[in-house]
Amino acid sequence: MNIENNRSNQSDAIVKLNNMISSFSVKSDFHELESEFFNSISSIIPAHATALYLFNSSKQNPSYISGKGIDEDFISYYEKKGREVDPLRSWIMSKRSPNQSQLLLGLKGWRQHPVYNVVKTASIDFAMQSPIVSGDEIIGTINFGREFSEGPFNKLDLCSISILSHFLGLAIINSFGSNNLMDYNLRFYKSINEMAQGMLIADEDHNINYINSAARGVIVKYLGNEKSEKIFTNLLEAAENGDYKAKINNNLELRSCPMPGSKRKQTIVFIDETPPPIINKSVKEILTTREIDVLILLERGMQNKQIAEKLNISVNTVKRHLENMYGKFNVNTRTKLISKFYFLNNLQN
Repeated sequence: MNIENNRSNQSDAIVKLNNMISSFSVKSDFHELESEFFNSISSIIPAHATALYLFNSSKQNPSYISGKGIDEDFISYYEKKGREVDPLRSWIMSKRSPNQSQLLLGLKGWRQHPVYNVVKTASIDFAMQSPIVSGDEIIGTINFGREFSEGPFNKLDLCSISILSHFLGLAIINSFGSNNLMDYNLRFYKSINEMAQGMLIADEDHNINYINSAARGVIVKYLGNEKSEKIFTNLLEAAENGDYKAKINNNLELRSCPMPGSKRKQTIVFIDETPPPIINKSVKEILTTREIDVLILLERGMQNKQIAEKLNISVNTVKRHLENMYGKFNVNTRTKLISKFYFLNNLQN
C-alpha cells in the first residue's frame, strides 16, 4: 500500500509540475511570474518559508529578494550573518544542483552548525535550496524552510525542485526579454542537458528539436541505436491535445507540457522509465528467478531474441523457459501468460 501511495504522490506531483511549468509559458512579465510561483509552489513543495533570490550577473550576490512566510528583518539578518557561512548554499552553488540540510549534514550536524542559529529565528528546522540555472550561469536560488511540525523534505521534494528550478530560470530570462532567440534556446538546451530527468523538445509536427543526454540514453536502451529517434518521433503524437501519458512497450512513460517562451509552439516531453513490477510471493513460489526475468522482459514487449540478448542466454533457452511457464500457468500463448501473471501478481501475499 505504501508503494502505491508513493507512486500516486509522484504522479500527482508531476501533474502539478506540468501545470506550473505550463503557467510559466504565458507570463511575459517578471512580477506576474513571481506571483505565479509563490501562489502555486505550496501545492508542490509545502513549506511555511519560501524565498526567491536573483543575482547580479556572475557575482552571485542578491540583486533581488522576495519571499513568502519570512519578513524583511529575517532576510536582512540572514544576509549579514548566514549567507557566507551557509554550507547548503555553498554546496548548491559549487555542485549546481539542489540539496537538503538533513542530507548534507544530517539532522544533528545541521542543528550544531552556526547557520542554524540564524535560520531557526524564522522557525526553519529543515532547509532545502536549489540554484536557478540558465545555460552556464547561476542566476539565482529558490529556498524553502520547514519547522519540525511540517516534517523534513524528501526525495520527491528534491526531484521537484530540481526540475522546477531549470524551467524557472528559463521563464525568468524570458520575462526580462531576450533579443537573441538562438542564444535563448542554447541557454535552455545547456541547462536541461545537465539534468538527470530525461527530456526532449519537439515541435508542433512532432519532430524532435533537441534531446538531452538522459533521454537519449533511455531511448537507445529500449529502442536500440538504429532509427530509434525516428521511431520515438512517431510516438509523440500520443502526448498532444492534453493526452499526457503514453507508454512504449510498458517501459517508458511520457508526459508533456508547452515549452515556456517558445515562439514555435514547441513541447517539452518528460521521459520516465516504468519501474519493474513488484513480484508477489505467490508468483515467486511458482516460477524460478530466471523465469521471472524472462517474464518481466516479455511483459515489456520484447521478442525472444531481444530477451536472449538482454539476459545473455540463447533463444532456445528463452523458449524453454516460456514452455515451462506455459505448463505452470496452464496457458498456451504469450498473451495468456502475461494475463495470468497480472492476475496472480495482484493477489495479496
